[in-house]
Amino acid sequence: MVKFYTAFTEEIDDAESAVQEILEQLNPAENALKNTIGIVHFLSDMVENGVMQAIIDALPFELAGCVSTYTAVSGRYGENALSVTMLTSDDVAFSVSIIEGVREKSREQLLDEAKLLCNEFCKTEMPKMVMPLMSLVQHFGGDDLIEAVNTLPETFPLFGTIAFDLTTVRGANYALGKGKISESIFVLVAFYGDIEPKFHVATALNFDEDFGEVALITEAAGNVLKTVNNIPALSYLKKADLITVDNNVADSGIWAVPSILSYQNGTTIARAFLGVVEGTEYIFAPGMLRSGAKIKFSYLDSEKTLLSAEKLMVKLTEAKENCALMYSCGARAWALGVNIFDEAKKLAEQADEYLSKNGEPLIYSAAYSGGEICPITDNTGKLVNTLHNYTLIACSFN
Repeated sequence: MVKFYTAFTEEIDDAESAVQEILEQLNPAENALKNTIGIVHFLSDMVENGVMQAIIDALPFELAGCVSTYTAVSGRYGENALSVTMLTSDDVAFSVSIIEGVREKSREQLLDEAKLLCNEFCKTEMPKMVMPLMSLVQHFGGDDLIEAVNTLPETFPLFGTIAFDLTTVRGANYALGKGKISESIFVLVAFYGDIEPKFHVATALNFDEDFGEVALITEAAGNVLKTVNNIPALSYLKKADLITVDNNVADSGIWAVPSILSYQNGTTIARAFLGVVEGTEYIFAPGMLRSGAKIKFSYLDSEKTLLSAEKLMVKLTEAKENCALMYSCGARAWALGVNIFDEAKKLAEQADEYLSKNGEPLIYSAAYSGGEICPITDNTGKLVNTLHNYTLIACSFN
């Protein structure tokens, strides 16, 4: 069994005040059990002004985490904020490992290191889950990590995020582990012992709606979509009036085309296409694509985003799952326009509903993501590790 405690501060420029608020809310001297870890989400500014290092130095347990432009915990939320979720237990153990220098290493090098690390996690016992917190790099993403896990004789569930700073074009996509903060690091937290995580995925896309026909991916390479129905991908999107003649996304201020992929094993996922491969009529996504998959293009709006968050929270309420880690796609925040905190407000409202119906609080932590990693079930009922876009994912514990 694992216990959750959350803390939240908007003292992003004052290290002493931030440390005091976090310690007072978590009270580790009384609440921490034998094994403890903190999952932390923070602004990139807090790395550069030293506040994050002060938090690391002050807390008497290990921290793992990453940047999040917006964060919410147990009814509180904000843009300029830091949150810490303290997970503590006498019969659940946590192990943190890192892969450093990921920007400088090739995909093959990173894949080899990830495979070695996954085998190391399983040396004495199989983890109940592993939580990746990954700096955003173009040549190795969530699907590559999933590939490494899939080489094991027996796989374990992955639940986590790709760090994504929404505040600037370049971003400062820091991750934190083993006391190190870097834009060039992958952090993985393994959970062992008496813990049974449950996974939930809610998409802002309506799988029953689309802009047109269900099509077929006729050629793909890695994360690049080359042809749809044997038509170059860019030409297909222009024909569907999703892309303008000057290669911009129609009726949108950002270059992101939502799609829904259906695979032969019965899994259905949302995937974003983020741009055109220069000099081609191909488009690219943050995750892997497979020839032969069915694809249809959809759209994103604020109403669907908030409804999907409500549905996920209702599931938690009905199942009485009162502790949850959550990640929401950054595109969901963009879909809300000027009402950027409406999803966080929806979570807080539903948490009140949880308390009203179940007589105990829902303790949760939510942060924004550049790619959500969470298992889904295939048509045999087996958990399949999957990289998502446009989703709100949750890992809950009773």
